[in-house]
Amino acid sequence: MPEVLDYLEYREFLRDWFVETKKDNPFTSYRYLGQKTGVDPAWLVRVFQKEGHLNEGTLPTFIRLCGLDDRRAEYFKTLYRFNKTKAKQALSELYYRLMELRSLEMRVLSEPEMAFFGSWACAALRSLIGLTKDTSNVAELATHLNPPISQDEARSALEILKRLGLVVSDGKNGWNITDKVVSTGGEVKSQAVRSFHRRTLELAQESLDRHNTDERDISSVVFTAEAEDLPEIKHRIEEFRRGLMQFTNKSEKPDRVYALNISMFPLSDRVEDPATGKEEESK
Repeated sequence: MPEVLDYLEYREFLRDWFVETKKDNPFTSYRYLGQKTGVDPAWLVRVFQKEGHLNEGTLPTFIRLCGLDDRRAEYFKTLYRFNKTKAKQALSELYYRLMELRSLEMRVLSEPEMAFFGSWACAALRSLIGLTKDTSNVAELATHLNPPISQDEARSALEILKRLGLVVSDGKNGWNITDKVVSTGGEVKSQAVRSFHRRTLELAQESLDRHNTDERDISSVVFTAEAEDLPEIKHRIEEFRRGLMQFTNKSEKPDRVYALNISMFPLSDRVEDPATGKEEESK
């Protein structure tokens, strides 16, 4: 069944839940669901197509039908309000509440664990272990990173992963990854994290010469916006990142480790009475 915590649109979750439920029970239909919830079947079709919304009074029934626990039920109700509101301040507050509820599902690193971010190799090696069958030869794994790292760097990165419990022995002299998602828990102001971001941005620069265009995607966009729009812009970036992770987590045969950097920063001071600007994009 779909995981509601992976969604930023409650109607998409309900649609996917309905599709999966029909696979297990072919007798499930819009009419059946309408009888269970008191919602007109024709309106359910429109809701699943994102052409309308449920009545808030029906949410407890859907929560019960979907078998959501307390945290996921709160997430679902918050998501409902998030999808319906148009007020910028409310959008920002509801979004951060959604992220709080989601973060409980992640492995959030504490300050002593920030050694993980001391080198890009830790994250890359961990991901490579996750898709490699034979992980017993750390030196060989080091050669498969791009750019390659030394044996000493690989052993050091592996020791950090072991110490943090992010990899465990597979019983065959190799390693398996543990927690699937690693997060700093939001915008952690740590020198180690800043160094990690700085190095991955440097790798992105090097990729311009190291990789062919069919192996990478590096683009830039320059735009104008109101300062008050910043929470919504950051929300859209977060939604894109999580949507991409949700998509890649479904890969049946992943065969390569990738890094994605999304950078947004001011290119000017604030202007008191700004003129309308046009977007400029380059690749």
